[in-house]
Amino acid sequence: MAKRGIEGMKDRVDRVKQRKTGQWSSVSSDLLYLAARLYQLSEKEANASIDKRTSKMVFAGIPLLLSSLAALIIECESIDVLTAPAVEPLVPLPKVLSEKYGMSGELLKDFECPCEVRNEIVHPVPLPTGTKDNWPEYLRRVKDKRVAVEHPEPGTHYTFFAQMASHDLFAWAVYITRGAYEVVIHSFPDRGGLLQLFLTTFANSAPTGQDPAVRGASCICRIR
Repeated sequence: MAKRGIEGMKDRVDRVKQRKTGQWSSVSSDLLYLAARLYQLSEKEANASIDKRTSKMVFAGIPLLLSSLAALIIECESIDVLTAPAVEPLVPLPKVLSEKYGMSGELLKDFECPCEVRNEIVHPVPLPTGTKDNWPEYLRRVKDKRVAVEHPEPGTHYTFFAQMASHDLFAWAVYITRGAYEVVIHSFPDRGGLLQLFLTTFANSAPTGQDPAVRGASCICRIR
């Protein structure tokens, strides 16, 4: 099994590093569409919960959001390219967006958060964090946004994964990912008309440029 895993990784890398024969098509839109459907389900689940924010759809939604972005980058770099695309496979998304597309500042710091949340989801370690509030220190930026599920009793905290099961966290990840989409799409002005269609998938109910986490769950972004 370990050998197959290594072979699979090598095959994926080779598809980027070498221009192989055969056909390919865009998959980023399919992944984003599925994330959008999950977001709608998440919103319903949160509205039906006691605290109006708990939803386990985040555990599938955030990984799909980031997979869609990763696919978009490879697709953008591969359109009308006869040789291997100018993108390094398996490099963390924050590093790619920073070094290749110029993402910086608060957006980059925020974007690192859903990437780490995604890692926690796909590589789960549901054991104690060693902190008083059951939330890992390296993800304190997320907790400070007040998008995690909070216990109604002061001084009492849910487990780490129970706190992550938040529609507000999903909404914040959508907001941040939309910013990352914009960074990538605006890097290809010659294809702007085509790629701009991706941004219509994101309909932001908060004022332009304002982090929905600042305003709370009532003004989070919607994905359609």
